[in-house]
Amino acid sequence: MPVKWEDSKYSNKAKKFLAKDPMKFPLLTLLDGAVRSGKTLNIIQKIPQIFDAIGNDYLKVFSGYSKNTVRNNVLIELKPFIENYLGGSLKANTSSGEMEIILWGKKYPCLIVGGGEADSVASIQGGTWDFWYANELPQHHYSFYNMALSRLTPANARAFADSNPESSNHWLYQEKIKPYLENNLDVKAVFEYWHFTMQDNANLSETFINNQNKLYSGAFKARKIDGLWVVADGLVYDTFNTSKHVIAKDILLKKIDENLISEYFLGIDWGWNHPTACLLLGVDKSGTYYLFDELYSQKIEADIVVDWINEKQQEYGRYFSFANCDNARPEQNDKLRKSTNLIIYEEKPRIEDSISLVRGLINYDKLLISDACTATLNEFSTYRYPSESEQTKYYSGGSADLPIKINDDCMDALRYAIFKHLTTFSR
Repeated sequence: MPVKWEDSKYSNKAKKFLAKDPMKFPLLTLLDGAVRSGKTLNIIQKIPQIFDAIGNDYLKVFSGYSKNTVRNNVLIELKPFIENYLGGSLKANTSSGEMEIILWGKKYPCLIVGGGEADSVASIQGGTWDFWYANELPQHHYSFYNMALSRLTPANARAFADSNPESSNHWLYQEKIKPYLENNLDVKAVFEYWHFTMQDNANLSETFINNQNKLYSGAFKARKIDGLWVVADGLVYDTFNTSKHVIAKDILLKKIDENLISEYFLGIDWGWNHPTACLLLGVDKSGTYYLFDELYSQKIEADIVVDWINEKQQEYGRYFSFANCDNARPEQNDKLRKSTNLIIYEEKPRIEDSISLVRGLINYDKLLISDACTATLNEFSTYRYPSESEQTKYYSGGSADLPIKINDDCMDALRYAIFKHLTTFSR
């Protein structure tokens, strides 16, 4: 729901940012920090001032990981702010990327682009603009970031970006934030850094802050809550506790018999030399997810998976609604479509996003694993991030903040299933 701007409260830091003359900012200004600390909303409120100061001679560009993230993270707040609070208008077509903003009688031509993929740079080559807003800048591809800065050629051009902290090995921290904090004058000539905590958003309640503290631990608590750029290390699901999150198979069977499970669905990660993992999950009316059963084996084709799914439907006497599958094997997914009564999806979510959803369920004790799912339980105890010394070995440049791709088949299948259900069906 859009913010009620007339009811907003402002911390001293937010007031200082909003009061600063737009032309007193350097070429690039970054607002980073804790989740829900007001970074994006502060930039949204600043945009009309910036537009008025810069003028409407050149194009204005809004970017995110994708066009949809710009729509969901920025336009959902910017449009009502401009139209309901300032009396202007905002018309956007996120398919084409065209957008027009009218403020105080002036038209500002704008462009919405996605910058998260390696080929994103092709969409902005040759352009010239005097304003760039990058939502979640660390999610942009490095080549897109460099090209976007080079397009800000007018003398009064300005770029603003927001960010949640990532790994301290990330290019944004290494190239801009760290030198800025170390008082590098060359960086400070073109870059300004504003760090926000939850306390810098005067609109947050203590209940919300306490709930957010429950969602994260370890490096991710340091990032999301404390707003620190730190390397993720250790177990991915470090709050998974066998005494709380493992449930006996006979208790699960009783829940099925008593009709306490409202929906059944699957996640599938295809393999050959490494195992195929097919996980059967269910969810109850309270939003608690249960992992009932697993198929985990090397060198099996889709026919084996089809037989297993059909056998499990007969065994449990229940209808399974869908499977979200690894999209690397479309021919296997086609066999499932033809041979089962399932809806087959091939939506492979971003690792970071889907891990965050699974972690949230664990932290709220909303994910329970059957003690019969031994392969999945084994992976929970080994699925981890690389240490700093291992990062160069596993990832080029050592900057990718991803778990090690070893013994992660069940973890991937679990992510696929939960992500699809939470983002599509649980609404």
